Amino acid sequence: MTSTAHAPVTESGADEREIADVLADSKLAYVAISTARGPLVTPVLYGTGGGAIWVLTNNHALKTKVWRKRPRAAWTVRSGEASVSFTGEATLLSVRDAKAVLKRPLGLVAVPPAVLSWASRNPRQVIGFVQDTLAHPSRGMPQDFVLVRLQPDSATVVPSVGLQGESSSSTDPRIAASGVPADLARLAGQSVGVLGLATDDGPVALPVGWDPATSTVRLPREWAHLGGSDLADACITFDEPVRLRPTEQRGVVLRGRVRPGPGPDELVLEAIRATYWAGFVVRTLDLA
Repeated sequence: MTSTAHAPVTESGADEREIADVLADSKLAYVAISTARGPLVTPVLYGTGGGAIWVLTNNHALKTKVWRKRPRAAWTVRSGEASVSFTGEATLLSVRDAKAVLKRPLGLVAVPPAVLSWASRNPRQVIGFVQDTLAHPSRGMPQDFVLVRLQPDSATVVPSVGLQGESSSSTDPRIAASGVPADLARLAGQSVGVLGLATDDGPVALPVGWDPATSTVRLPREWAHLGGSDLADACITFDEPVRLRPTEQRGVVLRGRVRPGPGPDELVLEAIRATYWAGFVVRTLDLA
């Protein structure tokens, strides 16, 4: 089952300034896609330009395969003071397929500034990508890059106040028992994560509070209407701060369904599997 969710399109200048500040301050966008096994949220570096954000991926990535079939997308960008949740459309531009790019309304003219924005915002990570590609030529990012334009049609500003809580060293023992490395399992003890939720309008990505002891998701006030949602496919993502090299990136996603929680703005995640990444290693494991 899916839920119905609608995010307001920003209209005020104050919101636009706040959104611009969040995008300028952060490095990662948490992107939600709809897969056959429910939504999946993963962090990606991004550039900005033309009212959109731009991310780099490749032809073999799951995101690329999903967006080719279903271009509806959602993403959240977090900063210390606020986060912004977006919904919109994904447009794929393969830098190896100029003919296909030319057929797009954006054309080739959009590619150089988008790549420049991405590189100028993440110069140290660019060096890290090169280092990992040289050290792991068979596992580094291939040369068939796909540039993805995420054009929002709605944006919701979410203050961080009310989402922060106490992190816990104790997590669901099923996570570690499933084979997720212990240091990654502990990430699920964080007090804040990014919720991916399947809705009738496509995936939604939201910053949420998290109680690992009860698997309870605390929704931001702006999305509190989802607290009474019927059973829906969902996930919640936890990761470490952005690092210099792809082989250093780590995170874990708990995946399953949510049901109404004890409070009007709460949901309970019934996790049935976990996906984790540690550098180039990505695995999905069933929870006991």
